[in-house]
Amino acid sequence: MMIENIFPTPILYDFVSDNEDIKYDIDKIIDKVDFNMIKGWGDTHYISTDFKSNPNILKEYGLVKLSKEIDKHLGNYCSALNVEKKKYSMISWFTKFKKGNYGHVHHHSYADMSGVYYYKTNGDDGDLFFQSPNQNLDTSKCYTNISNSWVHKPMEGKILIFPGWIRHGITTNSTDNIRMSLSFNIIFEDKGYE
Repeated sequence: MMIENIFPTPILYDFVSDNEDIKYDIDKIIDKVDFNMIKGWGDTHYISTDFKSNPNILKEYGLVKLSKEIDKHLGNYCSALNVEKKKYSMISWFTKFKKGNYGHVHHHSYADMSGVYYYKTNGDDGDLFFQSPNQNLDTSKCYTNISNSWVHKPMEGKILIFPGWIRHGITTNSTDNIRMSLSFNIIFEDKGYE
Protein backbone atom coordinates (compact mmCIF):
# COMPACT_ATOMS: atom_id res chain seq x y z
CA MET A 1 0.00 0.00 0.00
CA MET A 2 1.18 3.53 -0.76
CA ILE A 3 -0.10 6.89 0.44
CA GLU A 4 0.85 9.86 -1.69
CA ASN A 5 0.62 13.33 -0.18
CA ILE A 6 -0.22 15.36 -3.26
CA PHE A 7 -0.17 19.14 -3.65
CA PRO A 8 2.39 19.85 -0.92
CA THR A 9 3.25 23.44 -0.03
CA PRO A 10 7.01 23.82 0.49
CA ILE A 11 8.07 26.29 3.19
CA LEU A 12 11.71 26.99 4.00
CA TYR A 13 12.76 27.77 7.54
CA ASP A 14 16.30 28.17 8.79
CA PHE A 15 18.41 30.53 10.85
CA VAL A 16 20.52 33.36 9.50
CA SER A 17 24.29 33.34 9.91
CA ASP A 18 25.80 36.06 12.10
CA ASN A 19 22.46 36.93 13.67
CA GLU A 20 24.16 39.11 16.29
CA ASP A 21 25.75 41.25 13.54
CA ILE A 22 22.43 41.54 11.70
CA LYS A 23 20.62 42.50 14.92
CA TYR A 24 23.33 45.08 15.64
CA ASP A 25 22.82 46.63 12.17
CA ILE A 26 19.06 46.82 12.79
CA ASP A 27 19.56 48.16 16.32
CA LYS A 28 21.44 51.13 14.82
CA ILE A 29 18.55 52.17 12.54
CA ILE A 30 15.32 50.91 14.12
CA ASP A 31 14.66 54.13 16.07
CA LYS A 32 14.64 56.02 12.74
CA VAL A 33 11.87 53.82 11.32
CA ASP A 34 8.40 55.36 11.36
CA PHE A 35 5.72 52.80 12.29
CA ASN A 36 2.00 53.30 11.61
CA MET A 37 -1.11 51.22 11.27
CA ILE A 38 -2.57 50.86 7.79
CA LYS A 39 -5.94 52.58 7.36
CA GLY A 40 -8.58 50.05 6.43
CA TRP A 41 -6.89 47.17 8.26
CA GLY A 42 -8.19 48.14 11.69
CA ASP A 43 -5.99 48.09 14.77
CA THR A 44 -4.07 45.01 13.65
CA HIS A 45 -0.36 45.88 13.89
CA TYR A 46 2.23 48.53 13.09
CA ILE A 47 4.09 48.58 9.81
CA SER A 48 6.98 50.65 8.49
CA THR A 49 5.38 51.61 5.20
CA ASP A 50 2.09 51.99 3.35
CA PHE A 51 3.11 49.84 0.33
CA LYS A 52 2.32 52.61 -2.13
CA SER A 53 5.82 53.07 -3.55
CA ASN A 54 7.23 49.51 -3.69
CA PRO A 55 9.50 50.14 -0.72
CA ASN A 56 12.60 48.21 0.17
CA ILE A 57 13.46 49.04 3.78
CA LEU A 58 16.55 46.83 3.50
CA LYS A 59 17.92 49.03 0.74
CA GLU A 60 16.70 52.28 2.31
CA TYR A 61 18.66 51.63 5.52
CA GLY A 62 21.62 49.78 3.98
CA LEU A 63 20.96 46.45 5.73
CA VAL A 64 23.42 44.60 3.47
CA LYS A 65 24.11 41.58 5.72
CA LEU A 66 20.42 40.75 6.04
CA SER A 67 19.90 41.29 2.30
CA LYS A 68 22.69 38.79 1.58
CA GLU A 69 21.17 36.28 4.00
CA ILE A 70 17.78 36.56 2.31
CA ASP A 71 19.45 36.06 -1.08
CA LYS A 72 21.36 32.99 0.20
CA HIS A 73 18.23 31.39 1.65
CA LEU A 74 16.24 32.24 -1.47
CA GLY A 75 18.88 30.37 -3.47
CA ASN A 76 18.58 27.38 -1.13
CA TYR A 77 14.78 27.44 -1.46
CA CYS A 78 14.92 27.62 -5.26
CA SER A 79 17.43 24.76 -5.30
CA ALA A 80 15.14 22.62 -3.11
CA LEU A 81 12.27 23.39 -5.49
CA ASN A 82 14.50 22.48 -8.44
CA VAL A 83 13.98 25.87 -10.07
CA GLU A 84 16.54 28.40 -11.21
CA LYS A 85 16.91 31.49 -9.03
CA LYS A 86 16.36 34.29 -11.52
CA LYS A 87 16.89 38.01 -11.23
CA TYR A 88 14.33 39.45 -8.84
CA SER A 89 13.09 42.60 -7.22
CA MET A 90 12.18 42.77 -3.57
CA ILE A 91 10.05 44.90 -1.35
CA SER A 92 10.59 44.75 2.40
CA TRP A 93 9.13 46.30 5.53
CA PHE A 94 9.32 46.05 9.31
CA THR A 95 6.34 44.99 11.40
CA LYS A 96 5.71 45.65 15.09
CA PHE A 97 3.22 43.77 17.25
CA LYS A 98 2.40 45.26 20.64
CA LYS A 99 0.09 43.63 23.17
CA GLY A 100 -3.29 43.00 21.52
CA ASN A 101 -1.94 43.28 17.95
CA TYR A 102 -2.39 40.50 15.40
CA GLY A 103 -2.00 39.93 11.66
CA HIS A 104 -5.20 39.32 9.72
CA VAL A 105 -5.34 36.38 7.33
CA HIS A 106 -4.01 37.48 3.94
CA HIS A 107 -1.77 36.49 1.04
CA HIS A 108 0.73 38.20 -1.26
CA SER A 109 -0.51 36.77 -4.53
CA TYR A 110 1.47 39.21 -6.68
CA ALA A 111 4.71 37.92 -5.11
CA ASP A 112 6.39 34.75 -6.29
CA MET A 113 7.71 34.20 -2.78
CA SER A 114 7.26 35.91 0.57
CA GLY A 115 9.22 35.67 3.77
CA VAL A 116 9.93 36.87 7.27
CA TYR A 117 13.01 37.34 9.46
CA TYR A 118 12.45 37.52 13.23
CA TYR A 119 14.39 40.41 14.76
CA LYS A 120 12.91 40.60 18.28
CA THR A 121 10.58 38.07 19.88
CA ASN A 122 10.15 36.16 23.11
CA GLY A 123 8.61 33.24 21.19
CA ASP A 124 5.17 33.72 22.74
CA ASP A 125 4.21 37.10 21.25
CA GLY A 126 2.36 36.00 18.13
CA ASP A 127 2.72 32.82 16.06
CA LEU A 128 2.75 32.82 12.29
CA PHE A 129 0.14 30.44 10.95
CA PHE A 130 -0.54 29.19 7.44
CA GLN A 131 -3.95 28.06 6.23
CA SER A 132 -4.22 24.97 4.08
CA PRO A 133 -4.86 25.77 0.42
CA ASN A 134 -7.37 22.90 0.56
CA GLN A 135 -10.28 24.62 2.25
CA ASN A 136 -12.48 21.54 1.72
CA LEU A 137 -10.80 19.24 4.27
CA ASP A 138 -13.63 19.62 6.75
CA THR A 139 -16.33 18.61 4.25
CA SER A 140 -15.56 14.92 4.80
CA LYS A 141 -15.51 13.08 8.12
CA CYS A 142 -12.49 11.14 6.84
CA TYR A 143 -10.25 14.22 6.83
CA THR A 144 -11.46 16.29 9.76
CA ASN A 145 -8.42 15.21 11.80
CA ILE A 146 -6.10 16.82 9.22
CA SER A 147 -5.36 20.36 10.27
CA ASN A 148 -6.56 23.30 8.19
CA SER A 149 -3.69 25.40 9.54
CA TRP A 150 -0.04 25.03 10.49
CA VAL A 151 1.58 27.13 13.21
CA HIS A 152 5.18 28.33 13.26
CA LYS A 153 6.56 29.82 16.48
CA PRO A 154 8.81 32.86 16.06
CA MET A 155 12.44 32.67 17.17
CA GLU A 156 15.05 35.40 16.91
CA GLY A 157 17.25 34.85 13.88
CA LYS A 158 14.79 32.52 12.15
CA ILE A 159 13.94 33.13 8.50
CA LEU A 160 11.03 31.64 6.57
CA ILE A 161 10.34 31.74 2.84
CA PHE A 162 7.03 30.54 1.41
CA PRO A 163 4.80 30.90 -1.67
CA GLY A 164 3.26 34.35 -1.92
CA TRP A 165 -0.17 32.84 -2.59
CA ILE A 166 -0.51 30.91 0.68
CA ARG A 167 -2.92 32.48 3.15
CA HIS A 168 -1.32 33.30 6.49
CA GLY A 169 -1.72 35.45 9.58
CA ILE A 170 -0.27 36.13 13.03
CA THR A 171 -2.00 35.20 16.27
CA THR A 172 -2.69 37.93 18.83
CA ASN A 173 0.24 39.06 20.95
CA SER A 174 -1.07 38.54 24.49
CA THR A 175 2.26 39.42 26.16
CA ASP A 176 3.80 42.75 27.14
CA ASN A 177 6.71 42.05 24.76
CA ILE A 178 6.94 43.96 21.48
CA ARG A 179 7.54 41.54 18.62
CA MET A 180 9.38 42.91 15.59
CA SER A 181 10.17 41.26 12.30
CA LEU A 182 11.16 42.11 8.76
CA SER A 183 8.87 40.85 6.00
CA PHE A 184 9.68 40.71 2.32
CA ASN A 185 8.21 39.83 -1.07
CA ILE A 186 10.22 38.45 -3.98
CA ILE A 187 9.08 39.10 -7.55
CA PHE A 188 11.06 37.35 -10.26
CA GLU A 189 11.66 39.71 -13.16
CA ASP A 190 11.71 37.00 -15.84
CA LYS A 191 8.95 34.50 -15.19
CA GLY A 192 9.74 32.66 -18.40
CA TYR A 193 6.43 33.48 -20.03
CA GLU A 194 6.30 34.02 -23.76
